[in-house]
Amino acid sequence: MDEVPSADRGPAVADDGEAQAASPGEPDVASPGEPQAASRAERRDMQIQRIMDAAKTCFVRHGFQGASMQQICAEAGMSPGALYRYFASKEAIIEAITEQDRREDLELFGVMIGMSSAVDGIVAVAMAHMHHIHERGLAPLFAEIRAESMRNPAVARCCMENMGQAQVMLQAYLGAAIERGEIDPVTDLATLMATLMSIGEGLMLNDLLAMGFDADRLEKVFRTIAEAVLRPTRPATDITAQTA
Repeated sequence: MDEVPSADRGPAVADDGEAQAASPGEPDVASPGEPQAASRAERRDMQIQRIMDAAKTCFVRHGFQGASMQQICAEAGMSPGALYRYFASKEAIIEAITEQDRREDLELFGVMIGMSSAVDGIVAVAMAHMHHIHERGLAPLFAEIRAESMRNPAVARCCMENMGQAQVMLQAYLGAAIERGEIDPVTDLATLMATLMSIGEGLMLNDLLAMGFDADRLEKVFRTIAEAVLRPTRPATDITAQTA
């Protein structure tokens, strides 16, 4: 973990959740080029996002181990004292990044709701994640974080919490489909979930669209896999009519 001398560090976060007053010469205002925020909380959120974006760039460029807090400061255009008002360590930044990813996952998994069948829902989630990873260029960052989680307990905890929530949502969705008699999976739900989560990780580590693969052809593959594994018991049109 990178540290700076205590004389250069400010407190990470005040007890009330707000950053404490800025150090002399470092007013808590928007940076040049940034719009003036309407409130202190909005300015604070902008600074946090600025640091997170800088950290993502440094983690991809240098690796988690190679990236230092000083490099993140330089990328963000902040002094160490200013950055440490928001984050006490690289692990704290990773925690914030994974929390942001968790919130985005909630939105992505939301595409399952209202789909005509469990197969359609699974395919929609796979495609949504694939496009999200590609459009945001997240594959290299996810690879760095996942690799660090293998040796850093703090990072591992953040990753497992995020993946755990995704698994709970997906398991509840498929479990409900089983109870309705909509699908008859080839194996028990626990084994099915472990397999699907591993496939999901593979999609996050490999930006297939960036490799030149066609999205429509990939969707056809995902649908074939989902139908073979979930084994729908009746056509999607029958399911839609029953749930309408």
